[in-house]
Amino acid sequence: MTEERVRKGLPRHGTRRRSLGRDAARPTGREQPYPRVVIAGTASGVGKTSVTAGLLAALASGGTRVGAFKCGPDFLDPQVLRGAARTPSVSNLDRWLTRDATLLSSFRRHGGPGPGDVNVVEGVMGVLDTCSWGTSTADVAAVLLAPMLLVVDAAAAAESVVLQVRGAQELLPEGGLGGVIVNRVGRGWHSAAVRQTIERKCRVPVVGSLPWSSDIAMPEQPLGLFTPRTRPGASWSRTFRSLAEWAREGLDLNRIRAIASTARPLPEGPGRRTEPTGQARGCLAVASDPAFCFTYPENLEVFTDRGLRVEAFSPVDGDSLPPNADAVYLPGGYPESHAGALSRNEGLRRELRGWVGDGRPLWAECGGMMYLLDRLVTVRGRSFRMVGAFRGSTAMQPRLAGFGYGTAHLRRTSLLGPRGQQLRGHVYHHSRRATPVRESWAWRYVPRSGGPAETDGLCRGRSAAGYLHLRLDEYPRIAETMMLEGRE
Repeated sequence: MTEERVRKGLPRHGTRRRSLGRDAARPTGREQPYPRVVIAGTASGVGKTSVTAGLLAALASGGTRVGAFKCGPDFLDPQVLRGAARTPSVSNLDRWLTRDATLLSSFRRHGGPGPGDVNVVEGVMGVLDTCSWGTSTADVAAVLLAPMLLVVDAAAAAESVVLQVRGAQELLPEGGLGGVIVNRVGRGWHSAAVRQTIERKCRVPVVGSLPWSSDIAMPEQPLGLFTPRTRPGASWSRTFRSLAEWAREGLDLNRIRAIASTARPLPEGPGRRTEPTGQARGCLAVASDPAFCFTYPENLEVFTDRGLRVEAFSPVDGDSLPPNADAVYLPGGYPESHAGALSRNEGLRRELRGWVGDGRPLWAECGGMMYLLDRLVTVRGRSFRMVGAFRGSTAMQPRLAGFGYGTAHLRRTSLLGPRGQQLRGHVYHHSRRATPVRESWAWRYVPRSGGPAETDGLCRGRSAAGYLHLRLDEYPRIAETMMLEGRE
């Protein structure tokens, strides 16, 4: 858009510029309503996640079928939204990682299509942020043809909040702003003054006034919020009940439903799929626990859609590989927070070392790659033995060491594709890697926002690992290659 305008949820064994949404979603025949709103913010930190989770929890607890989504590549917010919405999975909608057609297909698959459903999309950062080098909230809303509800923070202002709303009106497409939610507002005169000023000067409805509450505070960790996956022992049920009550008291749910229903119908297209029948063609073993929890649902669906079985195993809990595994997927997560348990699981470390040594199909992203190296050093300097499938170590840093979208240019043929292919992905990590020997790196990673290119990609036979995160539904050939080669 221009300036104008995921503990275990799986079965266990034991620079191009794409067209705007109004072009991508042009009606082509039969249409479905998919009532929807996008929760946008004026900036990071205004409370989009709390507002979105509260809205989802309030709607779901009242019997409404909800679809929950997150703009951008975030792995943590979707885990919070999933718990609040009581939904099996939360899809990420991203115009850099996927094409618009893939984005719409994912929305249809995970959303509620009926007129009584409400689909809620949490934005990323401020409403226009990253539109020049990634995917912005406004970009995704344009593809979805969805009205936005703008969250503004009134903690340190009153009538002046109207300046933020007016700015959004000026820069967003006509009709793009469906309403305003005022967060961290006081009661009495403060709430009344903010609401009246916005509605009088901007002629846009205020559909919520939310006071700050300690009951809904969600603590943070490196890379983002704590979630039900990364802190499974926390009292999340109580948190979600508090969020629902907070939202019911402060949001006009009926008005929000009405705004969601004003979204133009989406053209019919690929959406919900039935479960494959018959015998599975193979088995993908996926690490799934608090150490390995950065998994896009589409990355697993690309396997199940092809009649393959996905089985979870937990390195932290001492699991071994499923005995019938044909390929292995090690997602990112927080191996540094569970390094002791990972180190003690000697049996799995030995299995994975042999798996990679034999060159069998394996894809490891970021934290998964860290686990496959010789050692992991925590930010406090403690060193833990890891798998040792590849030479080298990672050391945790107090600050981000890699962040943002980019393109991987494959320097040699590997599991990810042939030499010369380009893959869009992203990186987000607090570790630095050191290798004792010169590696024949498999790809060159070029950041989208500028800065020096970096070499990445540890490969051995059909195994590949690196800091790169991918959306496999955009590159399904990787999944097909993993399973096909795994059964040779």
